[in-house]
Amino acid sequence: MKKTLKLPALVTLMLFLLIGTSKAQDNYPSFGFDNSFTNLSNPDSISMFTGAFAFAQIGGENYAGVRFQPDLSFGKVGIGMDVPVYFNLDNGDFYTDEFKSGTGVLRLISYLRYGRKKKDPVYLKLGQLQGESLGYGSLLNNYSNSPSFEKRKVGLSYDIRIKKIYGVEGMYSDFNTQSCNLFAVRPYVRPFGASGIPVVKTLDFGFSYITDNDQTNRFGKNTGVNEFLSDGIKAYGLDMGILIINSGFINLTGYAHYSRLGKVKSDSLMAYHQLIPPTQGYDAGKGTGIGFNANMNVIGNLFRLNSRIERLWYSDNYIPQFFDAMYEVNKDAKIAALGNVKSQQGIYGSLTASVFDKIMLGGNLLLPDNVSAESPATLQLNLRTQDLFDKIIIEGYYTKGNLTKIGDTFKFDSNSLALMRFAYKITPILVTGVDYRWSWSEQADGSFKADNSVMPYMALRFQF
Repeated sequence: MKKTLKLPALVTLMLFLLIGTSKAQDNYPSFGFDNSFTNLSNPDSISMFTGAFAFAQIGGENYAGVRFQPDLSFGKVGIGMDVPVYFNLDNGDFYTDEFKSGTGVLRLISYLRYGRKKKDPVYLKLGQLQGESLGYGSLLNNYSNSPSFEKRKVGLSYDIRIKKIYGVEGMYSDFNTQSCNLFAVRPYVRPFGASGIPVVKTLDFGFSYITDNDQTNRFGKNTGVNEFLSDGIKAYGLDMGILIINSGFINLTGYAHYSRLGKVKSDSLMAYHQLIPPTQGYDAGKGTGIGFNANMNVIGNLFRLNSRIERLWYSDNYIPQFFDAMYEVNKDAKIAALGNVKSQQGIYGSLTASVFDKIMLGGNLLLPDNVSAESPATLQLNLRTQDLFDKIIIEGYYTKGNLTKIGDTFKFDSNSLALMRFAYKITPILVTGVDYRWSWSEQADGSFKADNSVMPYMALRFQF
């Protein structure tokens, strides 16, 4: 127990020490950048309450009840809750499995937030993490800590800047005390940040360190631990960036990075390689990349655009953005895949647009030059409308990993995660709709697998 509590305690102590010395700063672009779809849609200023009366199928059994989801914002402080009150339609039992194992009742808290990432000098978020990145995203990008809705995790994301010159960002994936889980940290410095010299003052350098010793049961059930992580995995990275153009119309950042995935040395992985020898041998891998990120605003909120393009070079046994949206689904499979990855080049691109702050559409694609089973592509899509035509609400996201054929892009399988919500506002506060979810969910036998669920609902939803 002493070992499992050491890392979260260290992170918490470091955060409080840094917050105590941090002061307010002028509002100019921060270290690195944030491609977050959530941040572009800017929900932080809205308080909302949703109470949905719904039917749901969980573990092969039918439930009915209410899900309360208050989402409150008080300046820089935000809190989101997710409180299910479901009853089994066959025996009348109250549904409690969502609070068992892992972080338990803490799953009632979707998030606790202070500040806005990459906008305020102090940003903290406790709860479910989605779309997380570290630095310029060479190792950790578009990461989500909760591939299972029923067994959501409680993690921590933070970004703290001090005196325009230095700071630290990072995250911890899961406060389940069974083990030390995914830990990522990036101290960074802007040596000329206080000089006032245009362009030069934005030059920043960062060092990333990531480690994962996750020995928890997958999805909080007895579905096996991550065998290849018994001795952990470690990764390191160096990066630098500079804000080339900073105007009311466009911000353009150029950056470069180098990263290294350490060799996993667990006995179980060595035994696996004896049975199934890796095609490329197995050792540490490394990768480099250069890219540009642009944020554009056209006539206020008429049209906003965030775009990113990056050229990548990497060696055998290296996968760019290794810690991504699909990493938590099956860590052993991702580690085993490193032994078959050939030296490769590729492109990473992302594009997110907002029109009148009503329609937000975005996506990103990691595309090797030669796509294969050993070097697959990864795709993500996001969509959100806010009271489109004053009546219609459409929200959704889709992630596809291990993509080798164009025809499989929208094939739902174990490499897919998705949520789509269609709703209609009957009155300003009364909404009816349906949620479609493809995620790792509990089955009738207690196991977890990727499967779909459909939940029709009637909800009270209002802003205040």
